[in-house]
Amino acid sequence: MAAPWADEPFTLISIPGRGVDLSKAHGSVYVAREMAFAHNGMIRALNSIYQQCVHVSTSIDITDLLKYAQFWCQWIREHHQGEEALFFPQIEKITGEKGLMERNVAQHHAFESGLEEFEAWLNKCKPESYDGKELRASIDGFGKILAQHLTEEIQTLLDLTAYDGKALRNAWNVFDLEMRKGDKSIIFPIVFGSSDGEFEGAGDWPEVPGFVRLLVHYYFERKHQGAWRFSPSTTWGVKRPLTFTGDSKS
Repeated sequence: MAAPWADEPFTLISIPGRGVDLSKAHGSVYVAREMAFAHNGMIRALNSIYQQCVHVSTSIDITDLLKYAQFWCQWIREHHQGEEALFFPQIEKITGEKGLMERNVAQHHAFESGLEEFEAWLNKCKPESYDGKELRASIDGFGKILAQHLTEEIQTLLDLTAYDGKALRNAWNVFDLEMRKGDKSIIFPIVFGSSDGEFEGAGDWPEVPGFVRLLVHYYFERKHQGAWRFSPSTTWGVKRPLTFTGDSKS
């Protein structure tokens, strides 16, 4: 039996726009596609934590896993705060439909308490008292509803075909640039390391000049090098076996 990977237990999202000339596609397809890439990275990283958390035992490995999970929480939090403060208001302005994104915001609140409890557990946990089963149970408390939200939001964006596609693209690009302003020793490694260039023709996502991945790999990843052992992919978005599984020799 093959060792588990970061495509389970929470299901990845099918990428919109496959087989479509994206240069001619409506902006809603572009935005939904970009969001699906980001959301899939979040799901892969969460799956990676879920799969590996019960197989770490040494103090350094536990410390690095806790750090990776904390970085994931930070990514999720900043992403959803950015949506609510910047991206969603722009969508409502473009569509002229106030409250259009309220359902998505409500979904944020639905898993918020579970996510906060998970992050609080991570912050207070010490290697000597670590229990991987307890960590996994905490994820079970919010993971399903989070994954459902991440999936359903894509259809919300695809349904915007009646509105200004160029404006939607611009709104996404402004949001994306704002998200990239975070701590580059955290946001770049976790995003790149949870991508998969082979998944449904994802290709080179996120699109950055070639030297950026080199810079991330050889410079920005060094600060928290141990944590990135839990990433499911390389900096170049190439799938790799999870470091800690039931079959691990680590």
